[in-house]
Amino acid sequence: MSDSRAALLRTGLTLAGLRLAGGLAAFAATPIIARRFGLDPALDSFYIASSIPFVLSSIALIGGLETAVPPIFRQFSLTTEATDENGWGFVNALWPPALAGALVAASVSFVLMPALLPCIAPGLDATRQSVAVSMARALLLAPIIAAPVGVWRGALIAKHKLIGPAALVATGSAVYFAIVALAPAALGAWTLVAATLAAGLTGLAGLLIVFPRALTARLRPTLNLRHPALPTALALLAPLALNELVYHADIVIMRGYASQVSAGTVAAYEFATRPLGALITLLLAGIVAPAFPELARTARDLPAFRATLDRTLKIMIAAALPLAVGLALLSGPVVRLLYERGRFTAEDAALVSAALAALTPYFFLTALAQPLAYATYARQQPLWTLAASAAGLAFSAVGGYFLSRQFGLLGIAIGDGLGAVPLAGVLLWWRWRNTMD
Repeated sequence: MSDSRAALLRTGLTLAGLRLAGGLAAFAATPIIARRFGLDPALDSFYIASSIPFVLSSIALIGGLETAVPPIFRQFSLTTEATDENGWGFVNALWPPALAGALVAASVSFVLMPALLPCIAPGLDATRQSVAVSMARALLLAPIIAAPVGVWRGALIAKHKLIGPAALVATGSAVYFAIVALAPAALGAWTLVAATLAAGLTGLAGLLIVFPRALTARLRPTLNLRHPALPTALALLAPLALNELVYHADIVIMRGYASQVSAGTVAAYEFATRPLGALITLLLAGIVAPAFPELARTARDLPAFRATLDRTLKIMIAAALPLAVGLALLSGPVVRLLYERGRFTAEDAALVSAALAALTPYFFLTALAQPLAYATYARQQPLWTLAASAAGLAFSAVGGYFLSRQFGLLGIAIGDGLGAVPLAGVLLWWRWRNTMD
């Protein structure tokens, strides 16, 4: 094994271990939530409330600013005076307007929330709608935190400092678990609001404290909208933001469909998707994130780029396929082991396990799409991922709409799987056609 491959493997294993620890801490909160609430309609309010803040935060973090910064940071550093100061000048010109943009988006969302949430989830009654609006307004602090964090973490990734940010994510997950586990029952579903915001604040403070030289000392915010790297960043970020909007719109739409099935169905959908989300996060951190700097470095060296991408795809298939098959066959025992206690009944477990089994094709195809999506970002061709996500959204939205009326939660899960087919298919087409030049 070459030194570069060995280093990639070591980094991947370390990141996977950290993300596993953080993922286990965060996911360990899910059985506590299940025991405490079951399929309580109060959870429907929280998950509907988190929809818009979640999309805005995703634009700032992994799918948006954090992804856009590394290739531009590296390119700008190398094409001027070959010094890090050029890259940090770009970062300091980017994060203040990113923060301002998040503040504007959060403010507009805060004002419009009473009109937006009934459109997102028309099945919620007036009481749950009112609670959801209050929760959503509180959760809008999350994207404000995420905007500078996304830029700063992107800069650290460009400098190959992957372990520290991953450790902070794990710490935030531990904080989330602690609040869910220790909060008094009187807080109800507001416990989840507090835990979500505390995890974000942990990531913000942690970056500034843990990286005093590599990050904090370099942060000198400037109001320089004419910085030469900003147009490139905007050109890359705009389709990335649209892609995140399209990609996560699927979750928002499916929650809306679930709200119209029956009370508690939104919560059941979340309990079914949580194991899959935890696994995708682990695969992303352990396989894709370590490969992304190498993809960005070799973006103009097509043979090396293709070799890195194909190696990453093979590792992803080898990891994701057995997981998908195992979950499809063992969804019942998995759900009973994780959730069936307290207020989460055997009937709840049967509903959630059927949805989990139906979601396994979605899991595998979505996992397969992750290295391909990051490869389009590395080559600054994010419109391919946007097109793939838009096609996937169309399939899942139409399929979920009709299937949910016939099969309820199971139909929503099948609709998600239908949407993952064009998502992966378009990106595979990009790999075999576009990178053959």
